[in-house]
Amino acid sequence: MRRFTEADNAWVTIAEADGDLAGFCIVHHERWEGMNAGYVITIDVARHFRSRGIAGRMLADGEAWISRSGGAGMMLHVYTKNTGAITFYDRLGYIRLGLQRGFYGGGLDAAMYWKELLSS
Repeated sequence: MRRFTEADNAWVTIAEADGDLAGFCIVHHERWEGMNAGYVITIDVARHFRSRGIAGRMLADGEAWISRSGGAGMMLHVYTKNTGAITFYDRLGYIRLGLQRGFYGGGLDAAMYWKELLSS
């Protein structure tokens, strides 16, 4: 994780709630398919803090950073059996582009998602 958070192209946020670490998000600014875009390295919210809008706020802040940095959109991968995350990304306007077999190793597949961002 240190390598991802300390990268020159990284945006990192930590969410706190009730005096505890509630979640974190790491986004990288990258080149993808010939354009500037964001890539969600990871986003996680502690189970007992879920359904409070924390993940949505962190992701919106990451999207805003990418948009201000000239990024056209945001890309991410999600484990195909993580129905909660898939529902979350669908609700936020992410579009499934395809499947990447074995992305997580051990035969665990990932769905690839994309969201076009408006320039700010």
